Amino acid sequence: MKGAILSLNKIILDTDKLQFQAWRELAMYEFGMGLPGKMASQVAGLDRHQALAIILKHFNQTDANEDELLNEQYEMYSKVINGIGEEQLYPNAKRLLNNFYDHYVDIAVNDVDGHAKEILQKLKVDDFFDAFVSPLDDENPYLKASQELNVQPAACVGIGSNAKQIEQMNATNVISIGVGNADELKAAKYQVSQIGDLKYPMIRKVWEDNELDE
Repeated sequence: MKGAILSLNKIILDTDKLQFQAWRELAMYEFGMGLPGKMASQVAGLDRHQALAIILKHFNQTDANEDELLNEQYEMYSKVINGIGEEQLYPNAKRLLNNFYDHYVDIAVNDVDGHAKEILQKLKVDDFFDAFVSPLDDENPYLKASQELNVQPAACVGIGSNAKQIEQMNATNVISIGVGNADELKAAKYQVSQIGDLKYPMIRKVWEDNELDE
C-alpha cells in the first residue's frame, strides 16, 4: 500500500454541517427565513445543485436564478470555512493521518467542493497531504489522485462516505473503504460506521487481501 485517497466529509470533519450553515445563511438572505434543522439530513451528502433544488422547493421558488444562488452559497460557504478551527477536526482522523505518514503512505484528498486545501489549513493538517485533486465532471478523482501521487491505483486505498465515491474507487481498482451507512456503502471492500472504527492495521489487511485477489 503506497497511497491513500481520502474524502473530507465524515472522514476528516463534518462538511455537511458547514454546507448546511451556508445554506441557512443563503435562505435568510434571499428569502428572509432560515431553514428548519430537519432539512439538514435532506441535503446531507448531496451536491450543491441537488441541495439547491430541495431548498427552492421548500420555498416554492420556481423562477429563481440558480447560477446566481449557487455563487452566493459558495461565497457564504467560504465565510463559514474562515470561521472553523482545529476543534472541527475528528480526533481519530489525526491519528489515521499520522499512521499513514509513519508507514510512508502518500495521501491525496478528493476535493469535492473546491475548498479542501483551505479547510485542511484551518485544521492544521494540510502538511499531511501530497495531492489535492479537484476533477472535472468527466474525470474520475481516484484515477487522477493516483496519477498525482505517481502510484498505481491498485496500490492505493480510498476512504469515502458515499456510494458515488465507492463506485468511482471500484472503477479504478483503488481498494474501497466506506465510512457511514452500511446499506449505502455495500459495494465497498470494507465498511465501518464511523472514522473512529477504522484502524491502520485493518486498512493494511484489507488492501493486502484484495491485492491477493487481483
